[in-house]
Amino acid sequence: MNDYEARVTLGAQASGQARVYQAGRDLYVNDRGNVAIPPTVFPLSQSGLAQGDFVGRDGEIERILSHLQSAGDSDSASSVLVLSGLGGIGKTELATRAAYIAAARDLFPGGGVYVDLRGYDALSDRSVYPHQVYSPVLKALGVDAIDPIPENVGPQFHAELEKRAAVKRPILIVLDNARDPEQVLSLIPNSRTHRTIVTSRNAIAPILPGATNVRLDVLSSSDALDLVKVKARRGLPSGSSLELARLCGYLPLALSIVGAILASDPELSAAELADELTQEEQRLEGLEHEDIAVRAAFERSYVRLNEIHAAAFRSLALSPGAELSVEAAAILLDTQRLRAKRALRHLLNCHLVEAGNGPGRWRMHDLVRLYAAEQAQRSDSKESRDAAQVRLVSYFSARAERAAEWTNAHPGEQQPDGFVDRASAMEWLAVEASNLVASAEISAELGESETSADLAASVVPYLINVADFPSALSVLFTGIEAAKRGGDPSRLSGGYNNLGIAYTSMRKYRDAVRWFNKSVALAHSLGDRDTEARALINLSGALRELVGVEASMEPLRRAMMIREENGEGDGFGLTNLGISLRESGNFQEAEKVLRRALEVHARNGARKAEASTLAQLGTTLMQRATRELSTSLLKAGANYLSAAIVAYRDVRDRQGEAMCFLNLGNALSLGSNPQGTLEAYQSALQLFRDANDSHGQGTVMTAIGLTLVTQGDRGRGRSALKEAQQLLEPFDEPDRKQLIAQHLQSSE
Repeated sequence: MNDYEARVTLGAQASGQARVYQAGRDLYVNDRGNVAIPPTVFPLSQSGLAQGDFVGRDGEIERILSHLQSAGDSDSASSVLVLSGLGGIGKTELATRAAYIAAARDLFPGGGVYVDLRGYDALSDRSVYPHQVYSPVLKALGVDAIDPIPENVGPQFHAELEKRAAVKRPILIVLDNARDPEQVLSLIPNSRTHRTIVTSRNAIAPILPGATNVRLDVLSSSDALDLVKVKARRGLPSGSSLELARLCGYLPLALSIVGAILASDPELSAAELADELTQEEQRLEGLEHEDIAVRAAFERSYVRLNEIHAAAFRSLALSPGAELSVEAAAILLDTQRLRAKRALRHLLNCHLVEAGNGPGRWRMHDLVRLYAAEQAQRSDSKESRDAAQVRLVSYFSARAERAAEWTNAHPGEQQPDGFVDRASAMEWLAVEASNLVASAEISAELGESETSADLAASVVPYLINVADFPSALSVLFTGIEAAKRGGDPSRLSGGYNNLGIAYTSMRKYRDAVRWFNKSVALAHSLGDRDTEARALINLSGALRELVGVEASMEPLRRAMMIREENGEGDGFGLTNLGISLRESGNFQEAEKVLRRALEVHARNGARKAEASTLAQLGTTLMQRATRELSTSLLKAGANYLSAAIVAYRDVRDRQGEAMCFLNLGNALSLGSNPQGTLEAYQSALQLFRDANDSHGQGTVMTAIGLTLVTQGDRGRGRSALKEAQQLLEPFDEPDRKQLIAQHLQSSE
């Protein structure tokens, strides 16, 4: 630590202690024989210290007060409450606020005392231990006659507590900033009549007899917003204040600092300060004010890690996403899974990492991550950092390829990094999607062009299924640029094809046609007949939507000729042919072709293609039933649509599932099932909303509105149709818009 950091660290620790009641004037000698600074101890009766800008934490305060209100009950199950959490999370403020509320309610007639154990001071020999505290605590509790023999003060301390317990006069002791149990154990009253609140950055509660732990998290967005405004001492626009809160990671210390900065500079706007903090590499530097700094708060935890745990802490900052599994952490740390798990557990106990959103997953607070990255750049060579990231992105690429195989294939013999079934593969993609997208970008930056392109090819089908189009486009363009730099035209052609698929799913058919044509041309020049055929089939689908069925037939015929030349059947081509036949009104021929396609997809394990074919077959039968007035065909069509819903759900294709529910609702409406019709439409609407698909929502709302009007519910029907009108306004849907307008006029 350099001199400047030491000053910031010491200053940050000293801040907030301007008004101190020094109960004792005893001098203490530390292990080095130097005179130590007396401990900070004051009685909780000093009401002035109860004032402050405290915001939020209502739930935590109620929990603490519930614990404290049982004071005086010697049968209480727990007399010790530990508030634990990351540095800067607000443990001290919460403990003292709850203590003063309890004192104001006269819950502790025996008295109360605050002790700062200084467990995280920059200088470790400033830490306070029980033998230094007994005398000043007794004085703070009003005991004047202190035994002059040091060895007797500890017994006198506990005797005084027992005396007050005997007459039902409970006391409250707040032990702040405890680093280890040794600082606390001898100060805990023997009688359960009394109460003790301990704050710590470490998970020491399990070591303290009968202690209850409350692990603090960051503030809610609304409380964070309020704290910034309170600290700024002036009104602030909610939008820019909320952005400040987000940049601070909702950490109370950081929020207090930005509030203080705004209060000290009336000319500085919240938007300007937010703009200053946007750059991650300079954010911690901006989160300093006077003697208070977020970096210093983290420093006091980091410097107490041993070499192994410190190295693990630094390495975790190299993770591509917000969360990391134990397996991925082991790859990153280049160690065994068990050792990685133990290192993570230790960092969790130090509140430098947090449990993620699932078993065996871990995450860092955004600001802690920035601090860890700073330490990694300072302590670890670029070569070692790059090597760690190459290991990790290579791991993600291999696993993603195995997972993607389950979408449209029956995977062969699975490798050790494979998956036992489709459900586990899809779940892994769901959990790791953000890491995979970020890994594609990191791979490109590291010059690992093949890995970047492969990651894009593996993760994009999943991203399209869940309608995360911004991420899909981002990772595709990254992969395409990587393939260009790596001089890999084969991967480039595949990237163009996937980009066309993404634009097709977004209903941007003109863009899709352009990229499919680029893929076809490049694949043809390379003699890559497989990619050429796939791109032609996809081009056929985009042209069918953009221009019409006739325009789609030529590329589809070319694709099927290529497949026949290679002696291969093509389920994808058959599905597209079936769609074209259906849209041409040739329902019986479409049914035959789609059934053949279904057999091919089922045999190959192409689950998404199977879902699409089931949906098309169900729609074909429904349309045929309408023409032939056949109840049996209508029922068969509904059954195929129900099967398609299950298949789409297996590969997590939200939009495909939504369209099936929409068509199922249409089928049920023809069968005079109004309740089932609306339920199917509502399921479709929710899925389209989840996918942020305005066009899909407008289409469903049109169907809901028409159904309600037909059922005689004109008020709700008109409301639904008006909403559909607004949703479809940006889209080229003249027929549907005219239909809506006609029904709105007729239902007036």
